[in-house]
Amino acid sequence: MNKEKILADAKNHLEKVGTRIQDAGKQLAGTITRDKAVYTTLTNADKIVADQVQKYNEKRVDELAHLQGSPYFVRCDVIYDQEEAVTSLYFGKFGFQEESIYSWVVPASGMRFENPGQVSYRLPDGKTQAAQLLRKDQYMITHGQLKFLSTETTDESRQLVFQEYFSNRKTSFALPEIVAQMEKAQDQVIRAHHVGPFLISGPAGSGKTTLALHRVAYLTQSPDLSDKYPSKSIIVFVQDQGTKKYFSQLLPELGINDVQITTFPEWALAILKINVTFSPRYGANEEEKDLYELAKLAALRKHRPTTDIGFPLLEKIYATHFDARQQKMFRQQKLRKTLDKIDLTLLLKNRLEKNRQLERIEEYLVETQNGQIIQKQTKTILRYSLAVIDEFQNYLPAQLQIINSCLDEKNKSTLYVGDMAQQVHFGTLKHWDEINEDIHQTRQVVLSKVYRNTKNILTFIQGLGYSIELPEGLKDGPPVAQLLTSGPAQEMAYIQKTLAKSQFQSAGIIAKEQSYLTAFATAFSAQEKIHIMTMNEAQGVEFDMVFLVGMSSDLFQAQYTEEMPQAILDEKRKINRDLLYVALTRAISELHILGKDKLQSF
Repeated sequence: MNKEKILADAKNHLEKVGTRIQDAGKQLAGTITRDKAVYTTLTNADKIVADQVQKYNEKRVDELAHLQGSPYFVRCDVIYDQEEAVTSLYFGKFGFQEESIYSWVVPASGMRFENPGQVSYRLPDGKTQAAQLLRKDQYMITHGQLKFLSTETTDESRQLVFQEYFSNRKTSFALPEIVAQMEKAQDQVIRAHHVGPFLISGPAGSGKTTLALHRVAYLTQSPDLSDKYPSKSIIVFVQDQGTKKYFSQLLPELGINDVQITTFPEWALAILKINVTFSPRYGANEEEKDLYELAKLAALRKHRPTTDIGFPLLEKIYATHFDARQQKMFRQQKLRKTLDKIDLTLLLKNRLEKNRQLERIEEYLVETQNGQIIQKQTKTILRYSLAVIDEFQNYLPAQLQIINSCLDEKNKSTLYVGDMAQQVHFGTLKHWDEINEDIHQTRQVVLSKVYRNTKNILTFIQGLGYSIELPEGLKDGPPVAQLLTSGPAQEMAYIQKTLAKSQFQSAGIIAKEQSYLTAFATAFSAQEKIHIMTMNEAQGVEFDMVFLVGMSSDLFQAQYTEEMPQAILDEKRKINRDLLYVALTRAISELHILGKDKLQSF
């Protein structure tokens, strides 16, 4: 195998293709400019056609811009049955047939997961196309530069041709790298039948989010499904603003720009149109928050629809479930115009049961005959072709039922992404039958954890009593540091000193309670590489370095001043145990634990 020639040919081809794509983009941009210039001269009927053409051309310009930086990630040399000539096919994010580049969603792209030899794939008409796969090259191309190239043929196994050093802890989403490494089983997940619920489950680092986003991309771009799943009809539910920003960066990289990404509270408030603030939990301390939440959950389970709305509705529903102290808390909550997740769920649930559907009120401006501009409202029934629910295990059953009620009746497509084993809230989904969801075994994908943590971090977590397997080949990394501190000031000084000595890509400062992080948010607000969040917010993300702050021996104990049922105590202990595990496993290379007590086995 002449690797030098293969590399030289690959670079020459990449340069040629890049030039062709760039020229095509310029030509199309010129066409758009000329069409705009003559638009006003067209008849109304011709303008309708021109609008559609313009919209297509603008979309195509965006696609060509994506291809300019990364035109393809796989090359397949094949001989089709009944033919003798060798055909070279390239697969990328989008198609550019002038250079035999095809979108990764076309049926033929399934060949990229096959080993060289006899292959086949199913055509849209149901027929099977057979071929001999002679050679397969895999590329990583970013910003028009070749970073990685491997090749394999019917005569020789996969060999590395070229690899430029790059960090395995990228801050951006690299589609070519991910697609090239996706297993054939994952490809089958992406292409599974579109109708019905689908589950992608696995812990942080297992690749479930990547897989979920690729499924969304496939549904929106596949020729036979794109009309059923237009981007504007898809909604993605995430946990917080940080995750929302993360998804907002990833989806455009897959060519998806119009998907609604929101949190459940944001979505609920937009529907309810009430002037309030949101608080995840309400109360002065952990015990008060827990008991208040448990009382509200009991009310939610027994709720029946009523004609009341807003705070009067909540007051009536909670009346028989609150003790005197909790009634006082609710009056304070009402005075401050604050709602939590259970309040919002109750208000939405009541509206849905009363009206049989949820509607969104949209405002628009119109000009009257006398030239005045007035504001009007219109109601739109909420209907989604697909709902993606990230970290589904954090949702109340009632919340998931409300979301599913807004799905198109023909498809009923929900994509659940998360890990049922990580229960870190009271009252959240524990069994699928709680929401009458029947997910067939063939539509459940359970991914394994891909440990990126160091051996020292995993050994430390293991020593706390967690069941963890230590894979072979893990690097040791620095020992886990535990430092006894007097409070935030000493912890911040330690963090600043530690970070100043480190070449880190990202760092997380994590505490159990949001209130403990106020001083940290102020001190590190100007540093983009430092992320400050609660343990709940940290679910699903990882950092090079993690600082757990405010740690104490009583922080994860299930202790209440009043007598509680054993089931509640057991659930609280599990929540605390899972929450600490989430926090500890956010660290990839370094873990620092700061507080008045050291963590002990429990």
